[in-house]
Amino acid sequence: MSKFEKVNILMVDDQPSKLLTYEVMLAELGENLIKANSGREALELLLKNDVAVVLMDVSMPEMDGFELAEMIRQHPRFQRVAVIFISGVHLTDVDYLKGYQRGAVDYISVPVIPELLRAKVSVFAELHRRAHQLETLNSELRRLSSRLMTAQDEERRRFARDLHDDIGQELAAAKMMLEGLLQVPAIRTEEKAVNEASEIIDRAIQQVRSMSYLLHPPLLDEGGLF
Repeated sequence: MSKFEKVNILMVDDQPSKLLTYEVMLAELGENLIKANSGREALELLLKNDVAVVLMDVSMPEMDGFELAEMIRQHPRFQRVAVIFISGVHLTDVDYLKGYQRGAVDYISVPVIPELLRAKVSVFAELHRRAHQLETLNSELRRLSSRLMTAQDEERRRFARDLHDDIGQELAAAKMMLEGLLQVPAIRTEEKAVNEASEIIDRAIQQVRSMSYLLHPPLLDEGGLF
């Protein structure tokens, strides 16, 4: 979701005239406004759309706003959806408490002040937009991190292979040549020096093998880790 991508705002009320009023009030926000005439229709729209804010009336037939809000909060997918109640009847402290207990982030009384409604809805819409941006960035970061780890492992694998195949083989060949010289009688006087050189090469070969193993242990390939 880009910085200027619209988010969905779901307006729920059984009276079409109220929905039209909210639509006019919120039009200048430039977001996608979706209308539902009942709690059941609202749930269907929530399942089909990524909704940032649900603006709902408390008093509705069949399923009132409190019941709808409770059902929304019970669904894992809708945990972060901002629910705002609007009511001209349920305005006691008990009603407010009941609304907040069911997951509402705000409670607006009628008559609705357009500027106040726009301000509240825009805040939660922007929070939703930024949450999506953060999720996208985190996903990209995980992807880049995975690519970096793969590239690092490939480089270590290549370096380990070069150590073993190139330097290791050269040292092994040099050791064989030195040991071959020991079989020539004419250089028996240099036997001690040759033996010392052979021991040095042995140590070098062992160091190369150790470095190769540490850079890319064979168990990584055998275990299918890389």
